[in-house]
Amino acid sequence: MKAYTFETGLPGLSDLIHSEYDPTYTTDKRVGRGGVGTARTFPAFALTATVLIGAATVTSAAVVGTGNGAIGAVTADAGAAAGVYQVVIIEPAANGGTFQVIRPDGVLDGTGVIGTAYNGTINFTLADGSTDFVAGDRIGVTVAYGSGVVAKDVPWAPAGTDGSQTITGINLVEAEAPVGVDIELTVLARGPVIIRREAIAWPAGVTDAQKAAAYARLAELGIQPRISG
Repeated sequence: MKAYTFETGLPGLSDLIHSEYDPTYTTDKRVGRGGVGTARTFPAFALTATVLIGAATVTSAAVVGTGNGAIGAVTADAGAAAGVYQVVIIEPAANGGTFQVIRPDGVLDGTGVIGTAYNGTINFTLADGSTDFVAGDRIGVTVAYGSGVVAKDVPWAPAGTDGSQTITGINLVEAEAPVGVDIELTVLARGPVIIRREAIAWPAGVTDAQKAAAYARLAELGIQPRISG
């Protein structure tokens, strides 16, 4: 199927979109989350992320490996991504050691110490047992959402821990959500599509490394960022 240049009555979209196959397939209407304290701004061509609003159920599995320590007081931050988080021992020690927490998308959430409260996207204390852990021992922690949970888009926040760190699209039309009032967004959600990467509206303070990761994430969505020329 031949790609074509995107044309629309809305001015400015061709500044971002070079070509795509079918705009009725590549774009979504989504809920933009209302502001908290102040209005929430969604600039045109800014990257967006989807957060889950509602209570999560958090459960931990048995240790896979040698050690027999246990996780206790397990909770999840508001909007934590659903799925299985892996708590992996990386540096074992007698009656202790350190571990990493890997999010469901494979990204490192953080590093913690056995016997000390861990505070990340998920929160818990991993206690030592009568048999020490060894490197590679792991415990799965599942975050799940039931009925009544609502997905809403927010501007991408690379350092977020509530789902706002995972890009799910590009906002196409500038909008502002008043405090406590959700709005409708038009989001470029998937490809095949080629965009002009110099047109992306980046959040303040974004680093080159974060931009590189964003390009890779967009490519996973089928959105190919390229330099015009």
